[in-house]
Amino acid sequence: MYIQSRLIHPRLVSLVVLTILTLTIMVGIPAANAQSTVGTITQVQGVANIQRGAANIVVAPNLPVQLHDRIVTQPGASVTIGLVDNSSLQLGPSSTLTMDESVAINGVGAPSKVGLLGGSLHSVIVGAMRGSSPALQVQTPNAVGSVHGTEWTETYSENSRDGYTDCRQFTDVDVQDGTVNVTICPQTGGASEDVHAGGHKTVACCGAAALVDAPLVDHTIEYGALGVLGVGGVTLGVLCATETWDWCAGGNEGGAEQHHHHRSPHQ
Repeated sequence: MYIQSRLIHPRLVSLVVLTILTLTIMVGIPAANAQSTVGTITQVQGVANIQRGAANIVVAPNLPVQLHDRIVTQPGASVTIGLVDNSSLQLGPSSTLTMDESVAINGVGAPSKVGLLGGSLHSVIVGAMRGSSPALQVQTPNAVGSVHGTEWTETYSENSRDGYTDCRQFTDVDVQDGTVNVTICPQTGGASEDVHAGGHKTVACCGAAALVDAPLVDHTIEYGALGVLGVGGVTLGVLCATETWDWCAGGNEGGAEQHHHHRSPHQ
C-alpha cells in the first residue's frame, strides 16, 4: 500500500498541474482578443470596408474594430466607431483610417494613435479616455493632433489649392470644444501649437521640396488670402513660406476691433 501511494501521488500532482495550465490558456485567449479590440462599429452609412491582414471585411453595425485595422469609406459613406465611455470616432466619405496603437482603459482596449491617410475624422473624447496622456493622437502624413479631452475635426487631402505651387499635402484642424495640440511636420521636428475651441489650423506640405515650391509672398498677405487671421483672440494660422524662406505659423492676433472675414481653406 505504501508503494502504491507513492506512485499515485506524482500522478495526482501532474494532473493538477495540467488542469491549471489548461485553465490558464483558456482564460488567456479571451484576454488576448479583448486587448486587440479597440472599438465597435455603432453606425454605418453607405459602403465601407475593413482591411484586416489579408481579409477585406464589409463594415456592419456591432462589428468589432481591432488594432491594426484599416477602415476605408467609399464616396458618400460614413462610419462611427464607438469607444470606451461614449467616446467616438466618425470617419467621413472617401476616407482612410488606420488603428496604429492602443491602450487599456479600465481593462478595455481603446485606440491611442490612429492614422488619417485621407478624408475627414470627427473625434469626440469624453469620460475615461480623458485620463490618458494624451487621450488620442490623430496623425496625418504632415501633422499630428493630440488631445486630452475634446471634440474636433481633422481632415487630410492631397488636392491642389490656390496659392500653393506643387503642394499636395494639407491637414486642417477645426476644434469644436477643448484644445488640440497640433505638431507641424513631426518627421522633421516641427513646432507644436495649441488650437482652442473655435480655432482653425492648416498645415501645408513638409520638407525641402515643399519649401522650394512654396509661393514667395509675405506671410500677412498669405494669411489674408486664406482668411485665417486671428478673430476675437482665437489663434488661427497656416504653415507658409516667407520671403526669407522661413516657415511661419499662426499667431494670436486677437482683438475685438478686427473684422477679417474667415474663408474656409476648402473653398
